Amino acid sequence: MLQKNGNNIRDGKGRRTRFNYPEVISVALKQESMGRPDFAIAVGNWTGASDRTVLNWLNGLTGPNGAYLIQLLRRSDEVLKTVLALAQRQEILSAYYDQEKLQAADGAKDDVSARPVSATHSIQDVPDRDPNDPHSVPDQYSGQGMRQRWFLRQLEAQKNVRAMHIAEFFGVSLKTGKRDIAALRERGVITYRGNRRRGRYALLS
Repeated sequence: MLQKNGNNIRDGKGRRTRFNYPEVISVALKQESMGRPDFAIAVGNWTGASDRTVLNWLNGLTGPNGAYLIQLLRRSDEVLKTVLALAQRQEILSAYYDQEKLQAADGAKDDVSARPVSATHSIQDVPDRDPNDPHSVPDQYSGQGMRQRWFLRQLEAQKNVRAMHIAEFFGVSLKTGKRDIAALRERGVITYRGNRRRGRYALLS
């Protein structure tokens, strides 16, 4: 069970982890915002928190507690997934990601079936994706597991994350975290820049 002592997160055995509660919530909220300029107002409407309080959450200065956190869990998928991961409820988190994949697949099918078919072409002649359709641009996170997606989102938020962070966040072995990162490097999604001691992983465009 997740325990919180100030800003420092502890695991179920009382051991302090490397995660700062306000920072991980900030990353989740920024991912949820997707660059929306009115997102802070939306969060305030969801929770009833003041403008200053919401900005503190977004900037990673403080984290939502009590009723505020419950309201965020009701409305923000990214905060919900972050809290499930911190609580190391892998079975629920896995089911959540599986459901997202199913919904994405269903959306792709609906997009194809909704396109009109020319009278001069049979349905077999219609390509699965129009290469000029912006929806055909591949998602950089598609095909990744939930731990790998989390790792990529942390890099997107300019965080210096490593295999040990995957291990602590998801309650898996360090070896598993290293395998996740190795797979991302093999696919050409990330690279390692700098020396072994002071370097860091970075996304490849």
